[in-house]
Amino acid sequence: MALDIRSSSPPNTPIHALTFFRGAFSTIPSNEECDLSAWRVIEMIAPEDGPRLVEDKSNAPYFVLCPLKVAPFVGKTAERFPGKSGKQRSAAHLTEGSAFANDLDGLTPAQWERIVEHMVAAGVMFCAYSTHSHGKAPDEVRARVLLFMDRALDPVRWADVWHVLNGLYFDGLADPATAKLSQQAGVWMAHPDRVQLAFRIAMRGALLSADALLSLVPPKPERTKFAAPVAPVGDQSARYAEALALVGAEHYADWLAGLCALKGAVMLGHLSDEDGAALWWRFTDTASAEAQEKNDDSRFDPESMWARWMPSAAPPDALVGKLFARARDKAMALVRGEMAQGGELSAAGLSAAQYLAAYHRRAFEELRGVPA
Repeated sequence: MALDIRSSSPPNTPIHALTFFRGAFSTIPSNEECDLSAWRVIEMIAPEDGPRLVEDKSNAPYFVLCPLKVAPFVGKTAERFPGKSGKQRSAAHLTEGSAFANDLDGLTPAQWERIVEHMVAAGVMFCAYSTHSHGKAPDEVRARVLLFMDRALDPVRWADVWHVLNGLYFDGLADPATAKLSQQAGVWMAHPDRVQLAFRIAMRGALLSADALLSLVPPKPERTKFAAPVAPVGDQSARYAEALALVGAEHYADWLAGLCALKGAVMLGHLSDEDGAALWWRFTDTASAEAQEKNDDSRFDPESMWARWMPSAAPPDALVGKLFARARDKAMALVRGEMAQGGELSAAGLSAAQYLAAYHRRAFEELRGVPA
């Protein structure tokens, strides 16, 4: 390739991290390794002595290419450990990433050959290895490619660079699910019946320059600034977080309303893009596993939606107002339902009442029977 995005940093710089999980359905890390060189990461994921042999790929180790932070558990893990915090595979627990694991499924041999030629010609360090499903279909390549930068990037900028690399090296054919830093990947493994078809290509070379890649990210559309007739009270992030918690992400309409409102909040200046994205990822991770089934589809992938979606029809203040109205109505329904039972409010009911008292005084007084 004519474009040189190689870094001048030493290729053996120990800056990479690797977090392992015992299997495909594990969310709690089994171990975490930091300060690794790129080649050490390759050795740990795809050792030269051959793939791990497993009949069921879900039983082999999986990994993400970043360290995780301690934060409150979300989703099913939170149900198992109520009120607890720790490290978990989720968008809410991400830190920064300096490497990529790109999946390429269903390629023709000619497409795969061209992709390998791109990376070899670029002179960058990479490792390409067959995935567990390789060999199921004749003349179809299924592989995973590891690439490494010279420094770590936050999840948003990391995803921007992922899209650049997808165009530069993979002809736009990489699986969109791997555009998420939280997306787990399997180590080099093979079914015993297909082990003779397994392959590994590991090339020493330069790290990728994060700065050079960032310079190739297309500029984001300019946001129009609007007046903000719907002004949150107090801590703005807290107000949105409380409203999102009341609305919930289980149903698509509520989930989409949360995205619209957070995007509107960023445009109105209520939230920074970083804070809005963090709230969105935490919100979407509260949905059940069933509700998140389509998250690997680029049309519903939370990170892709945050990166590409911009309000067009309704003004941002209307989108924000819609979220707050939903939260108000759900809080009132919860409190009314518990009051009708004649007992004391539950913890959830009390929290809903406190939300109404703080942000929807008229609705709160209505519940108390006090004239507005």
